[in-house]
Amino acid sequence: MDIRLVRGRNQRVWFWTIVLVGVGLIAITAAAIFGDPTAHGRYGGVGAAANFGSDRAPVLPVVIEPFENVDKLTDRELGRVVHLVGTAETGVRRNAIYVRTPRGRRILLRFEPAPTPAQLRGMCVGCGVNVNGYLQKISRAEFNVWMDTLRFVVPRAKPGVKFGDLPDSSFMRIDSLFVKDYYVSVRPEGILRGGGPAPVVAPPPVTTPPPAAPAPAPAAPAPPPAITEAPPPEPTGRDTVRP
Repeated sequence: MDIRLVRGRNQRVWFWTIVLVGVGLIAITAAAIFGDPTAHGRYGGVGAAANFGSDRAPVLPVVIEPFENVDKLTDRELGRVVHLVGTAETGVRRNAIYVRTPRGRRILLRFEPAPTPAQLRGMCVGCGVNVNGYLQKISRAEFNVWMDTLRFVVPRAKPGVKFGDLPDSSFMRIDSLFVKDYYVSVRPEGILRGGGPAPVVAPPPVTTPPPAAPAPAPAAPAPPPAITEAPPPEPTGRDTVRP
């Protein structure tokens, strides 16, 4: 029988146990001497207890930009508030209308949520539209559905003679005026009256005090007294002067 004495692996457990207990005792001793950094009330709290409200910057007002200033519509423009003034080319159907801007651009307007009939009473074919809305994205398939709903036909290019033929430049210039990938989402409070620009609040009148009574004119200064001088002596013809 061969009996070999080998050192077991579980003898290292006591070593690491003693190390962990020592680290814990050091941490407890340090907390007793230097204090517990996690103690309640020693440092600023989190959430509402951190008093973030007094350190916040003031809220910036929303800047409403005219729609004509947004030349190229991209995904970076999503959510921007625009002021759109134009002419309705269709009637309101399913809370949507198609509008032509003064520069000839056409874009779809959708009223979300649905406004009251009284707010849409002045929107008809050829009527002026004056709204504030948010730019949103729409797919081509949904855009075509809305065009069918509004009964509006978007111009199309003539079919090419062979494969790969592109429309002429004149049609491309006209087609670029029809916005097909974006629409303007208008809330009921964004519907303004009239087809002109947004109303501008006039500054309060400045009250000026009444003009004071004119001060009396100062009296004219008295003329200086006349100085009477003796007439010069008459010449005697002598050159010598007596002292």
